[in-house]
Amino acid sequence: MGLFLISGFAFLVGIILIVLLKNTAPPAPKDQIHFNNSDGIPPFLIDSDAFEEKCIEFLSKFNLEHKHSVWANNCELEIAMIDETPVVGGVYLALCIIDPPNKTVGAMKVKGFIDTVKGEGASRGIMITTGYFDDKAINLIEEEPIELVNVVSFVSYLKKFGIYE
Repeated sequence: MGLFLISGFAFLVGIILIVLLKNTAPPAPKDQIHFNNSDGIPPFLIDSDAFEEKCIEFLSKFNLEHKHSVWANNCELEIAMIDETPVVGGVYLALCIIDPPNKTVGAMKVKGFIDTVKGEGASRGIMITTGYFDDKAINLIEEEPIELVNVVSFVSYLKKFGIYE
């Protein structure tokens, strides 16, 4: 009888703690990009067609030839690219996410992409987002053939390659 009371009490305390747990947003990323006003925001950060064009243009700067792309839903673009360089070339997959919820891409989305890259037998995977990656997502890719490109890096690369405008 005592065992049931202790188990019931522990269960009740657990439920109370879960209810009291605050639903907080993840901390803001260290590197953030800011625009002076809404007119200063580049179209590729808010328009899906412009975003698709910039992602393909960005990936082509790495000698990747665009095979095909498809919108999985309103905010996720899947791109298949090929690098025909002997020995190091192969199929590359990209997942481009525009306007992720809370401006953050989580570990579950990254884990799913890692599994897709491995399942498709791709040489490498690249995730591009107009938001940021949470710490768990960043830690997930340590030993994986995946590159994460957040909005700050994306804009920086576009400026470096001369394709920002």
